Amino acid sequence: MVRGPVRAAAVAAVTAVLTLMAAGAAHAEASYGEVTLTGSGGDYSGTVTLPPGFPGATFTSDSRAAASVPSGSSNWLPAATPWGEVFGSSQNQAYLNLRPAADSAASPSTTSYVFDAPTPAGGWGFALGDIDSDTAVVTALDASGDPVSGADLGFEGVFNYCDASPRPSGVCSAGPPAGGTGFDLPVSAVGASDVTLTGNGPDTGGAAGWFQPRVALSSLTVEFAWQTGFPVYHTWFASQLRSVAGTVTLNGSEPQAGVEVTLTGPSGEVIATTATAEDGTYAFPGLAPGEYDVTMTVPDGLTAVGPSTLPADVVTEDAAGVDFDLMEDATEVFEVPGTVTDPEGEPIPEAEVVLEDGDGEVVAETTTDDDGDFVLPDVPAGDYELVVTPPGADSTRIPVTVPVDEPLAITADPTPTPTPSPSPTPTEEPTEEPSPTEEPSPTPSASPTDEPGEELPDTGAGAGPAVIAALLAAAGVGVLALRRRVTG
Repeated sequence: MVRGPVRAAAVAAVTAVLTLMAAGAAHAEASYGEVTLTGSGGDYSGTVTLPPGFPGATFTSDSRAAASVPSGSSNWLPAATPWGEVFGSSQNQAYLNLRPAADSAASPSTTSYVFDAPTPAGGWGFALGDIDSDTAVVTALDASGDPVSGADLGFEGVFNYCDASPRPSGVCSAGPPAGGTGFDLPVSAVGASDVTLTGNGPDTGGAAGWFQPRVALSSLTVEFAWQTGFPVYHTWFASQLRSVAGTVTLNGSEPQAGVEVTLTGPSGEVIATTATAEDGTYAFPGLAPGEYDVTMTVPDGLTAVGPSTLPADVVTEDAAGVDFDLMEDATEVFEVPGTVTDPEGEPIPEAEVVLEDGDGEVVAETTTDDDGDFVLPDVPAGDYELVVTPPGADSTRIPVTVPVDEPLAITADPTPTPTPSPSPTPTEEPTEEPSPTEEPSPTPSASPTDEPGEELPDTGAGAGPAVIAALLAAAGVGVLALRRRVTG
């Protein structure tokens, strides 16, 4: 994002998380495995470590004593052997020396190697030496735990490592000279799910067979049995070395120095981290064959052109040209300023101000200061909704288009939202029984004592008795005749 001048894409050199040394001494072609061994007769265990990227292996063996790990100074596989043409000489490289469980054809030893993860499906191998008066049967399980076919065990053939120069001094002191005839070779048989090497009987020196598995292995087993003589066999492990390399540029041409680049293995484990040189190049040498990922850490102010993680397949050959390109991040951003006031024009401090995109996601947020002012930084252009919420009050929502021409003036109601009180439960008044209605007493009728035609004198007191009687008669009420006695 643009926040002023674009910073140069320089990153301090990063210390590698794993020094890319081959396990064991590395040759131009390959690296031999380092071997450790502990235990005693009938109960041995140990480890085999190959170059970075190759899964570690642990093994157990019920070999009789005395198993050992010789240094390789007097017994080795010369570079001129078929094995050595692929993996180089094993001189001064340690190897594993094992025996049968007992010196009896019925008591073979079993040595099982279990890998921490499936091996590469090529680019590595193992050799079994001194198979002269013994029998070795090789089996394996694939990445799914199923038996590997004899063909996929990758048996490459037999050879005698005394038939090479310089020849090992320890086991090749006798016998024909290198390039001569009559060297002892074991007999091989590739079965449906195993490979068997059988010695010719007498103790000789240098008889060997070698393998390059063609599928990923999860485990490897060697069963070794005595036939005659002094039974012992040797095991070497080696892996070819691969490299991953590339360049990081800006705008397709300008080398970028100091860019962090990370190599990860098939399980996502970090193998190594480095930084590009002044010319923008980087390299991860000394790797075991396999499939890796290379990830560039994009510097601030820049963006990757294309993916920032690329695959690097080095099962069969090196991976060069794993290149990355960068460009300036042209995403322009803006500030959104404004002021929040109440309807009287008074500022509202500590109001929450939130900017949401069309999906309701928060793009930026802040609170107003004592003057009701706010600034939302680093907002890309676009249409948004601004949500302003005074403390304890309802929110005010308004649409906003960024960039804004002038600071926003927002009027919000700071009145706290009332909390409704619970309504009391109405109490039902008891209903009173109506009183029985009293019957009106009958009005007694007056006896007509006045004689007809006789007029009553006017007393000057308003309506006379006759008028009242007439009104009462009109209302349907019985008239009580009033009689006045006139004297004189």
